[in-house]
Amino acid sequence: MKELLNISILLTFILTFSCGQNSAEKKLNGKWYETDNPKIFWVFNSDKLEFIDEDNESVEWSATESKIEFIYRTYVWDSIGKTVDTEDKILIEYNLSKNEDTLMGTLTNSYGKHKFGLIRTE
Repeated sequence: MKELLNISILLTFILTFSCGQNSAEKKLNGKWYETDNPKIFWVFNSDKLEFIDEDNESVEWSATESKIEFIYRTYVWDSIGKTVDTEDKILIEYNLSKNEDTLMGTLTNSYGKHKFGLIRTE
């Protein structure tokens, strides 16, 4: 019986700490706007990244101290006008300011590399 209790405690401990965000992801939580287009907002949450623009998409995301990664679904039209659902892997290599209110870096997607920046709003 005591072994069963110890296993339950261990499983609870593992689930509690394995499902949370890492420290880099926690630093990014909140609402940000793009430096190139201040009408587009990015909202980092523990369970998703939301884009507040004309499409209002959300994706699962992960981050380290220098990289943000996610897959963005896009829809394109083929040569006969049929809609094709595609996935674009996004990698952002970034530096966060000392105040943790500005993020600058390079965004890489299927179209190439682009300078990229976000400013925290809250």
